[in-house]
Amino acid sequence: MQISSTQSLTLLRLVMINIIAVDSLRNISITAQAGWVVVSFYIFAAIVFLIPCALLTAQMATGYSKNGGIYLWTKEAFGAKIGFVVLWLQWIYNLVWFPSICGFFAGIIAYIIAPWFGMNPDFLVSNPWYIISMSLCMFWLATIVNLFGIKTSSTISVIGAIVGTLMPMLLIIGLALFWILSGQPMLKPSAISDVLPSFANINSWGLFLTVMFSLFGLEMSSIHAGNVNNPQKNFPKALLISSVVILLSLVLSNVAIFTVNSNNTGHVDIVTGLMASFSYFFAKFNMPWMSSIIALTLVLGAFTTVSAWIMGLSRAFTIAAEDGLISKRLAQTNTYNAPSKVLILQALIFSIFCLSYLLMPSVNSAYWFLSALTAQLAVLGYIGMFAAAIKLRVTNPIKLGQYQIYGGVKGTIVMSSLGFISCLVAIIVGFIPTSDVTMSTFNFDLLLVTGIVIALAFPYVLTRNYS
Repeated sequence: MQISSTQSLTLLRLVMINIIAVDSLRNISITAQAGWVVVSFYIFAAIVFLIPCALLTAQMATGYSKNGGIYLWTKEAFGAKIGFVVLWLQWIYNLVWFPSICGFFAGIIAYIIAPWFGMNPDFLVSNPWYIISMSLCMFWLATIVNLFGIKTSSTISVIGAIVGTLMPMLLIIGLALFWILSGQPMLKPSAISDVLPSFANINSWGLFLTVMFSLFGLEMSSIHAGNVNNPQKNFPKALLISSVVILLSLVLSNVAIFTVNSNNTGHVDIVTGLMASFSYFFAKFNMPWMSSIIALTLVLGAFTTVSAWIMGLSRAFTIAAEDGLISKRLAQTNTYNAPSKVLILQALIFSIFCLSYLLMPSVNSAYWFLSALTAQLAVLGYIGMFAAAIKLRVTNPIKLGQYQIYGGVKGTIVMSSLGFISCLVAIIVGFIPTSDVTMSTFNFDLLLVTGIVIALAFPYVLTRNYS
């Protein structure tokens, strides 16, 4: 969503931008695997990550209103090359994430087309070639749309975010509430141990990283900090309001998925769980035709989400090229002012990543591995952000109009320390595969470490020839 330099953002509009940027159904089919424990995970993640991230973002965004976000902050704190490493992590973790979200929504498409051929949707989504072909179609189509420039892609993205994300999320929460109030059976916690995380069920901890990943992205709104009316007051307020709305909607959506499902067992399939819950709801209400309509909205939401991130990530490299960190050829644009070379490069790398569905024992294993690698890389980027927050606050005085966290330097250190704790926990538990992963823990972790090392090596290779 592009905002002109002269246009001011109201509090309400900034809240909506934050919600659309972060709130999504994309990870619910994974996080709902934890059952009632997911509620505790979200509360813990909100305390040690979401709230600190919101406050630190407000402080840095109102002090450094120039476009750039995390790249700008880490560059100011530690230099351009470190800033580029963080920028690279943002780019690569989203690129790794694309096959998993495309694979998930290929499962949604299966619910639409499988009945045409008299097939079970689960048969399609268990076939890696189906997942790969649908993922490639979605990503390359989104790339083509972005080649026509930001005006076209942003218009489609706003429509898709509302129709394909907010509407289905509110619908599934409303249906679950109606279901419960009408006295229908639901999965209830039998004891407090069902809600609190336990080391007796170590596999459930592997989902905490994905819970945190569901809350990533608030810092992206910092690009609009310079356009906010009274930013010292409204920017932090918008971030806190957004955090509450996002947290509540995600928790309620997760509860709706695992408390009311076809088997009432608490198990939700990674790829098909969301549509299975919708189909179950509508079948009970004698409205099975609604499943196809919801599936179409979810497909639209997936496509526009991918499309929006594709353009944002590719444009990030323009900033690095302007700073002389990478070849300016990567930032070349076409007649529509779209960074065509990076867009095509992204699509080619994505196509290679899609082959992971062939290398894994199952589609669920590939989906979980890509999600885990995505979140691990993202967490490393946030570590850079939290470190930058401390450095900037200690070395620089508060600027006129800049929001200041309560407690000054000490408050910043406390919030950043909570962020570090959340990242440390996420990194550790991220190496714990869930029961859906059909490979050994050693092989899973070896692949994960290999992916992280390769991702961190690339920034050095790209920047070694540039000053």
